[in-house]
Amino acid sequence: MKQRKKHVQIYSTHNLFIYQTKHSTYAVEGAVNGKRIRQRYSTLEEAKGKCHSLEEGATYNVIRTSLTAQQVKDAEIASHKLPDGCSLMDAVELLMQSHSTRMDSIRDVIDRHLKTKEAKSIETYRQAKRLLGGLSDYHTGTIQSLGKEEAVKFMQSVPSGSFNHYLRACKGLYIWAIREGLVRANPFVHISPVERKHRDVGLLSCVEAKELLGASESLYGGDLLAYTSICLFAGLRPDSEMKKLSWDAVNLDDAEIRVTIGKTKTPRCVEMPENLVKWLLKCDQSKPIYPINYRRKWADIRNLAGFTGGVDKEIDKKLKPWVKDYTRHTAISYRVRQTRDIHSTATWAGNSPAMIRTHYLGLVSSSDATEFWNI
Repeated sequence: MKQRKKHVQIYSTHNLFIYQTKHSTYAVEGAVNGKRIRQRYSTLEEAKGKCHSLEEGATYNVIRTSLTAQQVKDAEIASHKLPDGCSLMDAVELLMQSHSTRMDSIRDVIDRHLKTKEAKSIETYRQAKRLLGGLSDYHTGTIQSLGKEEAVKFMQSVPSGSFNHYLRACKGLYIWAIREGLVRANPFVHISPVERKHRDVGLLSCVEAKELLGASESLYGGDLLAYTSICLFAGLRPDSEMKKLSWDAVNLDDAEIRVTIGKTKTPRCVEMPENLVKWLLKCDQSKPIYPINYRRKWADIRNLAGFTGGVDKEIDKKLKPWVKDYTRHTAISYRVRQTRDIHSTATWAGNSPAMIRTHYLGLVSSSDATEFWNI
């Protein structure tokens, strides 16, 4: 005797159930008021609707309620969606716990968040203030009232070249706000950063490095020779780390520099190559490494070396543009080529191995690296 095929129920009410047929239709079967029900529908929603309309006509299992017919339907549908062991009241309690009645101005919250950035480098603070200022100009309400849709619209309004910078700042703001108990969710969390095409970092050739050192040695009595040498051969960050560096942190005997203040706030010892030690022995240690009138002097040195200085536009017109962090990119690129070790270079530079792998590999030849570390 052929056994009857058992159907897999994909939805059910008190007296009826739904399963999908081999013809991709949806069958409603069961019994209401003693009457057998066997009907077919083209969509699951139609089948569910029929289940609920038939159940309303049942003369048994009637419960008095002040809910409307639609509210009863919604409650039944919601109950079926809940995982096993979870009641509708559990879901309501969770919703009420996550619902915030706080009304904090987004401008006030951003101001509080920025205070946590004051201990970081001035550039980091300024960038966060500028990016989050754009968010507060766009959304003038409370931080709790900014939802996913408005977050997406804001990100669509920012300059395409700064998309990832704005996204990182906004996500960081809400991560902090969640820790502070101001909001329950991050409306930016589902927005993905834009993938950028790989671009090689700008770096100086050996000839250009020599020109820069020569200009530093000849101008202003060598006031910036130590600065230029350390930037080129130790790869310190030209602003956040060099601005605070003093001769007390430079150990020529052990050939190392102790970096305690900088962008990452993580102290590290930077090993000095032999050529850097020789250059620093030429310097007057009674002078500060980061001298007075730095901007004017550094602009003139760059101009003399053939690069724009950023001070005199007329002089800059005929010169090669100076790239931000030129010296740091140069030092890291030659270092990783010399050592052939991503991880040790990352530790030396105060970067992550992923950053070294992404930006600094394969930019110089082995012979160029040998020449650079012998300048």
